[in-house]
Amino acid sequence: MYEVKKQLAWSTLKVGTVISIALVTLLVTVFFAGNIEHFLSPKEIITIDISDVGGLRRGSPVWFAGLEVGSVKSIDLDPQHGTVVTILIDRNALKYIKKDTHATIQTMGLLGDKYVELSPGTPGAHQLSPGDMIPGAVETSMQQVMATGATSLQKLNEVIEQLGSLAQKIEKGEGTLALLLSDPALYNNLKDASANIASLAADVRKGKGTLGNLIEDDALYRKLLASADSFESFSLRLKDGKGTLNRLIEDRSLYDRLLGAASSVEEFGLKLNNGKGTLNSLVEDTRLYENLALASGRLASILQSIDNGKGTAGTLVRDEELARELADTIRDLRELIADVRKHPRNYFKFSLF
Repeated sequence: MYEVKKQLAWSTLKVGTVISIALVTLLVTVFFAGNIEHFLSPKEIITIDISDVGGLRRGSPVWFAGLEVGSVKSIDLDPQHGTVVTILIDRNALKYIKKDTHATIQTMGLLGDKYVELSPGTPGAHQLSPGDMIPGAVETSMQQVMATGATSLQKLNEVIEQLGSLAQKIEKGEGTLALLLSDPALYNNLKDASANIASLAADVRKGKGTLGNLIEDDALYRKLLASADSFESFSLRLKDGKGTLNRLIEDRSLYDRLLGAASSVEEFGLKLNNGKGTLNSLVEDTRLYENLALASGRLASILQSIDNGKGTAGTLVRDEELARELADTIRDLRELIADVRKHPRNYFKFSLF
């Protein structure tokens, strides 16, 4: 009897032990399923500077190059960066991630959970170190895509309405486009223009006109070639010669003289500007100009009076009869003087007693 009880107690103990181990295994699997790898492989901490996590949760996976290399440890608010996401990365995967990498929060499928995707970075950049902070951004969400699509659809509807209105105007014959479609004048003008161009091309091909001569006749080319040869020969003679042009190009004496003359003119200008002599007075004093203006005004007034016949000079200018009499008097006076010179005894008699 004692042996039976002993075997029953031992069986009960073994069953309880198995059930306890199964319950402990189930609890470990339930509570540590998302982070069980944390206890199996060494991890390094990396932080992400991001303004909006877009629904990311603790324990979300972290992917790199299509592989899951870590998980989200925590999501905290930060006064400087806004939101800081702390992730755990496998130590073996960290050596492949560069300092210029950036994180993107993406969605598994259209409406799935969020995860963090790390970019590989440039090959020449340094390796990412534990504790470094990388920039992050949120992938465009489905709601944003739908909102953008709705805006684009609204604009497309507006464009379709405008096209419909344009089609109605064209159908009614309104506007320039309707005239282009219905009026054959443009077609006829284009047809005539193409015919004229074809005729012009045929004339040019046959060597007619100036353009045809330029294309067919090489006389102009020969003349230009001869001119180029002449210019080249002239340049060589100018370079090797000792004439005036060569001396103007190579001799600095003329340049030095011109520079000295320019300096002298500049010095003279400074003296004229700062001096008190006659030239400076002529330049700066306005009295000479005023006197000349007054004199020219008076001369203009005198000439105007003479032209109007006022005064003796005006009478001499305007009175033709007086002018003729004065001319006759002068002529008679010349004749008298000539006769006096010729026969002085007829006019002068000297007697002592």
